[in-house]
Amino acid sequence: MNTSPESAPRQEEQSAFTIRHFRRAEAPEDFSQAMGLRTEIFVDEQGVPPECEQDEYEDDCLHWLMLDSSTGVPVATGRMRAYQEGCQIRPVAKLERIAVNKNLRGRKLGERLMRDMLAHIRTDGYEQAILDAQVPVLGFYEQFGFVAEGDEFMDAGIPHYRMRLVLE
Repeated sequence: MNTSPESAPRQEEQSAFTIRHFRRAEAPEDFSQAMGLRTEIFVDEQGVPPECEQDEYEDDCLHWLMLDSSTGVPVATGRMRAYQEGCQIRPVAKLERIAVNKNLRGRKLGERLMRDMLAHIRTDGYEQAILDAQVPVLGFYEQFGFVAEGDEFMDAGIPHYRMRLVLE
Protein backbone atom coordinates (compact mmCIF):
# COMPACT_ATOMS: atom_id res chain seq x y z
CA MET A 1 0.00 0.00 0.00
CA ASN A 2 1.51 3.31 -1.09
CA THR A 3 0.83 5.94 1.54
CA SER A 4 3.85 8.13 0.81
CA PRO A 5 3.32 11.57 -0.69
CA GLU A 6 3.43 11.71 -4.45
CA SER A 7 6.35 13.58 -5.96
CA ALA A 8 4.15 16.11 -7.74
CA PRO A 9 0.46 16.83 -8.08
CA ARG A 10 -1.13 14.62 -10.76
CA GLN A 11 -3.93 15.63 -12.99
CA GLU A 12 -6.19 13.91 -15.47
CA GLU A 13 -8.25 15.53 -18.17
CA GLN A 14 -11.90 14.48 -18.17
CA SER A 15 -13.88 16.41 -20.78
CA ALA A 16 -13.87 20.04 -19.69
CA PHE A 17 -12.62 19.32 -16.18
CA THR A 18 -9.23 18.60 -14.65
CA ILE A 19 -8.83 16.41 -11.58
CA ARG A 20 -5.78 16.95 -9.41
CA HIS A 21 -4.61 14.77 -6.51
CA PHE A 22 -2.12 16.23 -4.10
CA ARG A 23 -0.80 16.44 -0.58
CA ARG A 24 -1.24 19.77 1.19
CA ALA A 25 2.51 20.44 1.37
CA GLU A 26 2.99 19.71 -2.36
CA ALA A 27 0.30 22.02 -3.67
CA PRO A 28 -0.67 24.78 -1.24
CA GLU A 29 -2.61 26.72 -3.90
CA ASP A 30 -4.69 23.65 -4.77
CA PHE A 31 -5.27 23.01 -1.07
CA SER A 32 -6.41 26.60 -0.60
CA GLN A 33 -8.88 26.24 -3.48
CA ALA A 34 -10.20 22.96 -2.06
CA MET A 35 -10.66 24.59 1.35
CA GLY A 36 -12.47 27.50 -0.25
CA LEU A 37 -14.92 25.15 -1.94
CA ARG A 38 -15.36 23.10 1.24
CA THR A 39 -16.04 26.27 3.23
CA GLU A 40 -18.57 27.45 0.64
CA ILE A 41 -20.44 24.13 0.70
CA PHE A 42 -20.13 22.82 4.25
CA VAL A 43 -19.92 26.04 6.27
CA ASP A 44 -21.89 28.58 4.21
CA GLU A 45 -24.46 26.28 2.57
CA GLN A 46 -24.91 23.56 5.20
CA GLY A 47 -24.16 25.47 8.40
CA VAL A 48 -21.24 23.32 9.62
CA PRO A 49 -19.30 25.29 12.27
CA PRO A 50 -16.12 26.69 10.65
CA GLU A 51 -13.93 25.16 13.37
CA CYS A 52 -15.19 21.69 12.38
CA GLU A 53 -14.38 21.97 8.68
CA GLN A 54 -10.58 22.00 8.75
CA ASP A 55 -9.04 19.43 11.07
CA GLU A 56 -5.83 17.82 12.25
CA TYR A 57 -5.86 15.28 9.38
CA GLU A 58 -5.36 17.75 6.51
CA ASP A 59 -1.61 17.06 6.22
CA ASP A 60 -2.13 13.27 6.27
CA CYS A 61 -4.77 13.24 3.54
CA LEU A 62 -4.52 12.89 -0.19
CA HIS A 63 -6.77 15.64 -1.52
CA TRP A 64 -8.71 15.82 -4.79
CA LEU A 65 -9.67 19.00 -6.59
CA MET A 66 -11.71 19.12 -9.78
CA LEU A 67 -11.37 22.33 -11.77
CA ASP A 68 -13.19 23.71 -14.78
CA SER A 69 -10.40 23.43 -17.37
CA SER A 70 -11.32 26.62 -19.18
CA THR A 71 -11.75 28.91 -16.15
CA GLY A 72 -9.69 27.22 -13.42
CA VAL A 73 -12.68 27.50 -11.07
CA PRO A 74 -12.91 24.68 -8.47
CA VAL A 75 -16.06 22.59 -8.97
CA ALA A 76 -15.60 19.54 -6.71
CA THR A 77 -13.31 18.28 -3.98
CA GLY A 78 -12.71 15.36 -1.62
CA ARG A 79 -10.00 13.78 0.46
CA MET A 80 -8.83 10.33 1.56
CA ARG A 81 -6.81 9.12 4.50
CA ALA A 82 -5.72 5.78 5.87
CA TYR A 83 -8.02 4.88 8.75
CA GLN A 84 -7.27 2.21 11.33
CA GLU A 85 -10.33 0.38 12.64
CA GLY A 86 -9.77 -1.38 15.94
CA CYS A 87 -7.26 -4.20 15.61
CA GLN A 88 -7.71 -4.62 11.87
CA ILE A 89 -4.36 -5.47 10.29
CA ARG A 90 -4.67 -3.21 7.23
CA PRO A 91 -6.08 0.29 7.32
CA VAL A 92 -9.11 1.14 5.23
CA ALA A 93 -9.35 4.18 2.99
CA LYS A 94 -11.62 6.76 4.57
CA LEU A 95 -13.16 9.13 2.04
CA GLU A 96 -14.15 12.49 3.44
CA ARG A 97 -15.21 16.05 2.59
CA ILE A 98 -16.65 15.09 -0.80
CA ALA A 99 -18.47 18.07 -2.23
CA VAL A 100 -19.64 19.53 -5.55
CA ASN A 101 -20.38 23.19 -6.25
CA LYS A 102 -24.10 23.76 -5.68
CA ASN A 103 -24.61 25.32 -9.13
CA LEU A 104 -23.06 22.33 -10.91
CA ARG A 105 -24.81 19.45 -9.17
CA GLY A 106 -26.63 17.04 -11.44
CA ARG A 107 -23.86 17.13 -14.09
CA LYS A 108 -22.23 13.90 -12.84
CA LEU A 109 -19.14 15.71 -11.52
CA GLY A 110 -19.47 13.92 -8.19
CA GLU A 111 -19.54 10.59 -10.02
CA ARG A 112 -16.37 11.47 -11.93
CA LEU A 113 -14.66 12.49 -8.72
CA MET A 114 -15.73 9.31 -6.90
CA ARG A 115 -14.58 7.08 -9.79
CA ASP A 116 -11.18 8.77 -9.67
CA MET A 117 -10.93 8.44 -5.89
CA LEU A 118 -11.96 4.77 -5.93
CA ALA A 119 -9.56 3.95 -8.77
CA HIS A 120 -6.74 5.53 -6.79
CA ILE A 121 -7.43 3.66 -3.56
CA ARG A 122 -7.72 0.37 -5.46
CA THR A 123 -4.33 1.05 -7.07
CA ASP A 124 -2.91 1.83 -3.64
CA GLY A 125 -3.95 -1.65 -2.46
CA TYR A 126 -6.72 -0.84 -0.01
CA GLU A 127 -9.20 -3.66 0.55
CA GLN A 128 -12.03 -1.50 1.89
CA ALA A 129 -13.26 2.07 1.81
CA ILE A 130 -15.51 3.78 4.32
CA LEU A 131 -17.20 7.15 4.48
CA ASP A 132 -19.70 8.94 6.65
CA ALA A 133 -22.54 9.93 4.32
CA GLN A 134 -25.13 12.58 4.95
CA VAL A 135 -28.55 10.90 4.89
CA PRO A 136 -29.86 12.76 1.80
CA VAL A 137 -27.00 11.42 -0.36
CA LEU A 138 -26.94 7.76 0.71
CA GLY A 139 -28.22 6.76 -2.74
CA PHE A 140 -25.34 8.53 -4.43
CA TYR A 141 -22.82 6.34 -2.60
CA GLU A 142 -24.90 3.18 -2.98
CA GLN A 143 -24.46 3.41 -6.76
CA PHE A 144 -20.74 2.74 -6.20
CA GLY A 145 -21.45 -0.27 -3.99
CA PHE A 146 -21.23 1.37 -0.57
CA VAL A 147 -23.56 -0.15 2.03
CA ALA A 148 -24.83 1.67 5.12
CA GLU A 149 -23.98 0.04 8.44
CA GLY A 150 -24.86 0.76 12.04
CA ASP A 151 -27.18 3.41 13.33
CA GLU A 152 -27.76 6.94 12.12
CA PHE A 153 -25.55 9.46 13.94
CA MET A 154 -25.17 13.22 14.04
CA ASP A 155 -22.02 14.94 12.81
CA ALA A 156 -21.88 18.76 12.88
CA GLY A 157 -25.65 18.76 13.37
CA ILE A 158 -26.30 16.72 10.20
CA PRO A 159 -27.60 13.10 10.22
CA HIS A 160 -25.12 10.57 8.76
CA TYR A 161 -24.58 6.84 8.29
CA ARG A 162 -21.24 5.07 8.11
CA MET A 163 -20.98 3.34 4.73
CA ARG A 164 -18.54 0.65 3.62
CA LEU A 165 -17.32 -0.68 0.29
CA VAL A 166 -15.35 -3.92 0.03
CA LEU A 167 -12.95 -3.45 -2.88
CA GLU A 168 -12.30 -6.28 -5.29
